[in-house]
Amino acid sequence: MAHAIRGVVAADSGDIARDRRPRWLRGALVGVAVLYYAALVVHPPNTGWSRPLAFFTSATCLFPRSSAYSIDYRLAAWSCTDARWQPFDHRPLFPIQADDKESRFQRLAYFYKNNRTVMRALDSYVAARHGSDGGDGVAGPIGGIRLLEVLRPLPAPGEPFKRYTFDPLAPLSRAEDHRDGFSTPGDERKQRCGRAP
Repeated sequence: MAHAIRGVVAADSGDIARDRRPRWLRGALVGVAVLYYAALVVHPPNTGWSRPLAFFTSATCLFPRSSAYSIDYRLAAWSCTDARWQPFDHRPLFPIQADDKESRFQRLAYFYKNNRTVMRALDSYVAARHGSDGGDGVAGPIGGIRLLEVLRPLPAPGEPFKRYTFDPLAPLSRAEDHRDGFSTPGDERKQRCGRAP
């Protein structure tokens, strides 16, 4: 039996698949793989010639705060009547999945909050469709919008937590940190409010 096994091993040893590519090409492929791995760990700058490389290696930084914060986006509208920012309910303008994190508004704000062209289009869209009846939280005409990024700290593992609910008109709690994003420029707000009836 042992003799038969030795014979099979000896017969198969010549039939091992070998890579037919040249040795230099195999070495180059290994080098490219090592450089790609290094770029996943240390991201190249997102400018000039390295933009495509930065795009294809940014997979590891999509959610840098995902383990510490829950991120929501809200809108405030400039009330021409009260001359101040007031919470604005954007849900009637973005009805698809309006109450959860997959709302079109939440996705738009997450991916395009730093894109001035998209934010200006959002501003025009909201201003044009705002009803002055106050159903969206702001009565009377509005002069513009302000985007707020709200960071809610997640509880430590094992601590109880409340089920996610979205209320765009609720005041921010002390635990919630927020950052101002895009705002309609002041001169444009004055111009819109001056034209309002």
